Amino acid sequence: MRFEIRKPWQEILTLAAILLLAALLRVYQLDQLPPGLHYDEAFNATMAHRVRVGIERPIFFTEDMTEEPMAIYVAALSFTLFGETPWALRLVSALAGIATIAALYALARALFSPSPAERVTPSPVKRGRAGVGVSLLAAFALAILYWHINFSRLGMEPIFTPLMLTLALAFLWRALASDERRVASGANSASRSRITHTCTARKCRCHASLFVLSGVFLAATLYTYKAALFTPILFAAFIALEILLDRGFWAQNGRGLIILVIAAVLVFSPLGLYLATHPEQFFERPGAVTALDAPTLVDNALKVAGMFFLRGDDNPRSNLPGRPALDPFLALGFIVGVLACLARIRRRESRFLLLWLVVMILPSVLTDFAPHFGRSIGVTPAIALIVASGFATIIEKARAAPRALLFAVYCLLFTGFAFSTFSTARDYLAIWGARTGLFDSFDAGYLTLAEKLRDRPASEVIYLSPVDKDYYTIQFGLAWRDARSFDGRRVLVVPPPGVAATYGIVTRDDPRSVARLGKIFPAARALETIGDYTGKPYATLVRVEGAARVSPQKIVNARLGDAIELIGYDSARDGDAIVLTVYWSCLAETREDYTVFAHLIGAVNPATQSPVWAQDDTRPGRGTFPTSRWQNGEVIVDEYRLLLPSNLSRGEYQIEIGMYNLATGARVQVVDANGAPMESNRVIFERIALP
Repeated sequence: MRFEIRKPWQEILTLAAILLLAALLRVYQLDQLPPGLHYDEAFNATMAHRVRVGIERPIFFTEDMTEEPMAIYVAALSFTLFGETPWALRLVSALAGIATIAALYALARALFSPSPAERVTPSPVKRGRAGVGVSLLAAFALAILYWHINFSRLGMEPIFTPLMLTLALAFLWRALASDERRVASGANSASRSRITHTCTARKCRCHASLFVLSGVFLAATLYTYKAALFTPILFAAFIALEILLDRGFWAQNGRGLIILVIAAVLVFSPLGLYLATHPEQFFERPGAVTALDAPTLVDNALKVAGMFFLRGDDNPRSNLPGRPALDPFLALGFIVGVLACLARIRRRESRFLLLWLVVMILPSVLTDFAPHFGRSIGVTPAIALIVASGFATIIEKARAAPRALLFAVYCLLFTGFAFSTFSTARDYLAIWGARTGLFDSFDAGYLTLAEKLRDRPASEVIYLSPVDKDYYTIQFGLAWRDARSFDGRRVLVVPPPGVAATYGIVTRDDPRSVARLGKIFPAARALETIGDYTGKPYATLVRVEGAARVSPQKIVNARLGDAIELIGYDSARDGDAIVLTVYWSCLAETREDYTVFAHLIGAVNPATQSPVWAQDDTRPGRGTFPTSRWQNGEVIVDEYRLLLPSNLSRGEYQIEIGMYNLATGARVQVVDANGAPMESNRVIFERIALP
């Protein structure tokens, strides 16, 4: 490919402009887009916080179905420098994306450099400037690739895979070229002076260091992301293919490739030894997403093939849903580039690009939710190289045409790249960025709610409903402030007497708790309402203080064991069911997770030969707020539902309630308000006439 930029200053300025554009597309409004902080990003942020403060510094993170360490440790450094914010987390990815473009330029310069035979030409272009034009095209293509931009703005690990892979390949290709030059010049080495011998020795050490660096970055890919497991396959397939097709390949490069493997093994050994002793962790996530049945693989392969031109990833966190990986202009360059690689298949760089393309899309073919842009992120530099090769081929073909036609081709290419740049910026910043669905996709509501609760006075207890306080986005938004969480759709938790508290209620999911708190706390007040991107109410902050008005219809004051008191209950008919609202009080914390039984009892049921006609056995809050989570002084308002059977005969019935250990079946001891044991360790409610 002879499409070149001849002047060094033109090369420098053009590359600088490309990197500036890449930075603009990856950093502009990074504090706003993406919004919020979705679960996977928040996991990385949480682990980075733990690393930064020294809670843990593992070689492999085992939570969230396991995670490689590189992105988390770099994020910890960013947090140290810039503070623990979503922007600081995502800046790491943005910088990795920008660095990948610079690394891709270096790889392309080595990839498209002339062969030793071509270097004997006196042309200054052939000697020193070969490959500059196509390398700049490749860098520009990756700079404006929507796919790469999207992952460069997410605080996640996939973006590190193409960076480490591109660096590994850049050093490998330079090492291979260095070896070929050394062998080509070795025939005359016997007649050289001592100085020449010294220079040759230095070159040998230099090319050996290139193999070492390639091995280091190859191993580094395995510290980035699960899909990087395919990078050693890519290297091995490339080397095996070259040994088969080029008889002199191993003779020229074998020693260096052995050095590469040794360097890679040494760098990978800390992680490798850990995974070898914990294989279940290594296979946890791959085992959960792998799809190996033939129909699924065929369907995935078709979807992945179509993702370039027809329909891309539908996940709004990975793509503008359905947007193809390539816009029409870049798709043209890609098609021509693939055809050019096939036409030049005898050239090493051409068959390598095709091999790279095939191997690094396999993670998406072999797993669910194809096409999955995250799992195939390692192919993005290859796509940019193929696109650049295609456009460089078009320019070379046009060189033989009249000047007017060549000028027209340049104008069309300039217009096309301008269109692609505009299309990418519009699709991401204007169309994708304006989607109201990003509010939920990136947990913007959770993050906003948690940040507002974080800023409440330290003297207040924080309660959350119905989201779990351990949800990573909530943890990050709270800045690891202590909080209590419950599912207000099933249970209500009242703070201990005299304790001021602020509740963060996601009212869109839990429409009950705000009203219930208003009845229990006369002084309760709504501090703020949070809306979603459509303007609809999403969550409310409610502050409560003073004495809680816990006033059940029937007072019981029975004690269950040493830790729990049954204050009283409400009962009501709801169609064919009896609804019990039970008020429990925590007297002391316990490690036991008790199950509540609520039974409707009467004369023996002929269908079951039991006095139990209806029952509702469940842990408090339908299992969402077990007794092991209760804290001293809290009141837990829980509900149980007794569905009346169709064969219920007319008569008087009673309701019994108590707790038991599910593992042993043993009931918790129950005493009345005077301390007297109650029969069968149960509380009997008043008689009721049914039906």
